[in-house]
Amino acid sequence: MTTELNKRPYGISTDNSGFFKHKSFFIPPDIIEKESKNEILSNLQLTWAGCYTKAAGHLVKNRCIRDHVIIYCVDGGGWLLLNKKYWNIKKGDLFICPPDVEHSYGADSKEPWTKYWIHFRGKNAGYYMGLLDLSLDSPVLHVGENIALLSRMQDIFNILLTGYSLSNLLLSTSHLMNILCYISSLNVNMALYRSKDINVQNIIAYMLDNLDKNLSLIQMAQYANVSKYHFIREFKDKVGYTPIDYYIRLKIQKACELLESSSLKINGIYSELGFSNAYYFSITFKRITGLSPLRYREKLK
Repeated sequence: MTTELNKRPYGISTDNSGFFKHKSFFIPPDIIEKESKNEILSNLQLTWAGCYTKAAGHLVKNRCIRDHVIIYCVDGGGWLLLNKKYWNIKKGDLFICPPDVEHSYGADSKEPWTKYWIHFRGKNAGYYMGLLDLSLDSPVLHVGENIALLSRMQDIFNILLTGYSLSNLLLSTSHLMNILCYISSLNVNMALYRSKDINVQNIIAYMLDNLDKNLSLIQMAQYANVSKYHFIREFKDKVGYTPIDYYIRLKIQKACELLESSSLKINGIYSELGFSNAYYFSITFKRITGLSPLRYREKLK
């Protein structure tokens, strides 16, 4: 039996939870309603989080709620029915259930899953979910056994264990934002390995090995063994930046590291990173970081 999330009584899950071990931090509807007027929480608000362990018999059937849902299977397996399509869920899979869309899911009968979940809503919730690059037609992402992701979810549990004060809700939501951005980063990085046309990871390694030079698009494309235009299109599709822009950002990332950890003067840094003059280095650095190299080093001190 399932009901709308915002109709559930305090602390009670109406999923078919059986007798398996579970943690559930369900924020009461009156608190959600009150704090949704907060300027920060109105944009992104965590509403429910928890974990089911070896959840034999667990079933959610034909549920349609207003929250975005993220579920991470850390052991065993299960299944998902969404948008009239069926997916087998295995250990290491993360999947989503968008709001206002009917969905069903359940644990495998032989090897029931252990799963972590987060529900959230807010004016910017759709934007954050969009960062994950998951959809009704492709709702599953395999992230494997990811201790960092589990640790971030456990941080939310530890916060909510001490109650639903405004400060706790703000802190737990900040962790939620961190989780969403982290999953987005995982997806982008894994896309680098999924590329069939060019090996983006090797190209990035090539860029890192040549930060002291000024690689051209032609040199990069020749290294990737594809045409220049195909290289630009494929690289930007997988990484989100053009090759030259990404190459420059790697140089600035290295410059930040040198400004922080070395005693090199700024003239020495721009020369070491292949910039032709201090002026071009300075305006490029400020465009990407928002600070001049000198101001960046001063702020570190």
